[in-house]
Amino acid sequence: MLERHLNFLKIASENIIRYKGRGIVVVLCLVAILFPFITAIAISQGVKSQSLLSVEEGADIYLTYDQYGKNSAVPLSFIKEVQGIEGILKVVPRVIGRSFIGNYLTVVAGMPTDALPPSLSLEKGRIFKEENEVIIGASLARALNLDIGHSFTLDINKSRILKVSGIFSSKSSIWSADLVFASFNDAAEIFRMPGQASDLLVYTRPGYNARIAEVLSALHEGDKTQPIIRVQTKDLVRQYFNKGFTMKEGIFTALYTVAFAIAIPALLVVSGFGMGERRRDIVIIKAIGWQTSEIIEVVFIENLLLSLTAAPMALLISFIWIRLFNGFLIAQFFIAEIGILPAFPVPARYMPLPLFLSFAFALVLTMVGSMYSTWRSAVTAPAVTMK
Repeated sequence: MLERHLNFLKIASENIIRYKGRGIVVVLCLVAILFPFITAIAISQGVKSQSLLSVEEGADIYLTYDQYGKNSAVPLSFIKEVQGIEGILKVVPRVIGRSFIGNYLTVVAGMPTDALPPSLSLEKGRIFKEENEVIIGASLARALNLDIGHSFTLDINKSRILKVSGIFSSKSSIWSADLVFASFNDAAEIFRMPGQASDLLVYTRPGYNARIAEVLSALHEGDKTQPIIRVQTKDLVRQYFNKGFTMKEGIFTALYTVAFAIAIPALLVVSGFGMGERRRDIVIIKAIGWQTSEIIEVVFIENLLLSLTAAPMALLISFIWIRLFNGFLIAQFFIAEIGILPAFPVPARYMPLPLFLSFAFALVLTMVGSMYSTWRSAVTAPAVTMK
């Protein structure tokens, strides 16, 4: 039995070589269909991985005031109310805001130097020490032609002249590509909100997170003179990220399913390329005693070999596309406001499941494109076909 199937494998391989034109066309069509799917899922997984990394490096609880259902600034005096709660290790004030530098939109983050993300890696220069010193992302530095010692202003507050003390790598996280880090006091002055933080980063002891979140949520309950406190835990932020990326992947998969359905008729035509010669072959082997099931098995093995060729090839081209062309035309679907050609290295993470799904897609397409015509030829009497 095994020898019989091995003979079918040999015959299928010889058929692909004999009709190499058809095989090349089918593989190229499959690669063209599978390549965007593999690339998009890899970028989505890469961005998701970096996002979750930033969540894990962040605080255990993010604390703000609630204003009409949105985050609102917190006065620094509120830190004293929070610090005394059992289980809290430290409370770090942070300023996060956006501003233009000319026509270039950037994010300004202000926090103490000891609270900077661990993944932040300086390419050159040093961390800010003096007033009005900042560090900026490498992509932003290239876009604005800035270097160590150069000065610039933000449109939101042109009276403050900022000086670049360091440039950090954009490879640490895509979110840092267009980021400006400043001290907390400088950032608060830039946005003209001294004595206030956009949020408080609360770090807790292991196991205290849920209880502290409940205590913080209840701090101003019953006091109508105090604003509502908004508490967002690390778990909640993680859920937001997972939900958002799952939704994007779902939308893309739905759109791709439509494209997949449209591709089936096209591949039906392509798979029929060279079927005249195949019909003659089927007539001959039927005349010498082959069964219909045996002919279909050989065609199935051919499709299996073509799919096993197309799926890894699509993966390889996807990998090259991301490494050489930085996700051109595809990355913008998963990363907002980056343009057609991203200015920072687009993260990508290749998982086994998309490759398996690509192989399954390829096999289904080739089977749909060839099985029916093969079956029709195989069940027709040789004498009728030869006429």
